Amino acid sequence: SSNQTRQKLKDKLEEAQSDYDSSVKRLEYEYELEVAKDNLAKAKDDYETWKDGPDPSDIKATEARVAAAEATLKQAWIEAPFDGTITKAKPQPGDQVAPDMEAFRLDDLSRLLMEVEVSEVDINRIRVGQDVKISFDAILDKEYHGAVIEVDPVGTSNQGVVDFTVTVELTDADEGVKPGMTAAVNTVVDKLEDVLLVPNRAVRFVEGQRVVYILVDNQPSPVSITLGVSSDTMSEVLEGELQVGDQIVLNPPQEFDN
Repeated sequence: SSNQTRQKLKDKLEEAQSDYDSSVKRLEYEYELEVAKDNLAKAKDDYETWKDGPDPSDIKATEARVAAAEATLKQAWIEAPFDGTITKAKPQPGDQVAPDMEAFRLDDLSRLLMEVEVSEVDINRIRVGQDVKISFDAILDKEYHGAVIEVDPVGTSNQGVVDFTVTVELTDADEGVKPGMTAAVNTVVDKLEDVLLVPNRAVRFVEGQRVVYILVDNQPSPVSITLGVSSDTMSEVLEGELQVGDQIVLNPPQEFDN
């Protein structure tokens, strides 16, 4: 009958649909399997590549790219080499600037240093840590103190005179001390107590001997002496007949030497 025929056709359709659905599902599984295989292979390759760390050449290449990018960014501003205070600014907004043009002065006002030129004759008496007395032309009647923190190992020749640069740090600077000021520096190389001193301007060199002239019966009389440690103004007397209280002639005339 027609009903039976229709039922058979319907059953065949459902069977065909079921076979089709099974085939599609099987294809989906096969596709997923292939994707899973590819993912597994890539994971293995990645593991083999990175299990011992990144390739050194890759690291260097990346570091070079980062450094180049940082250098490009830094061209947009001036970076201070240390912390401090800007004490001078030459360019003004709108000014044209050029390479090697001085733009700013930066000072570390928390630590003031001085550079002193010391002759080769005296440099071997200078040591790091020695006390220093400092006076400034612009600050009258006040003495400051400091210490030697560096002595250049190599001297500089200027017109036949060799000087060494000695760096001194001020230890009691106040608001009166400004960068760029001129100062006189006295370095304490030796401390002497209970010694006989004579002014350097009183000492003369006569017949191979250092002498000073003392007044005997109001007449200048030479006295031979041997000197020890000297400063800019005074010298220690090691030997000689000079006594405490003797009157000496300062800046004796040349005729005394004859």
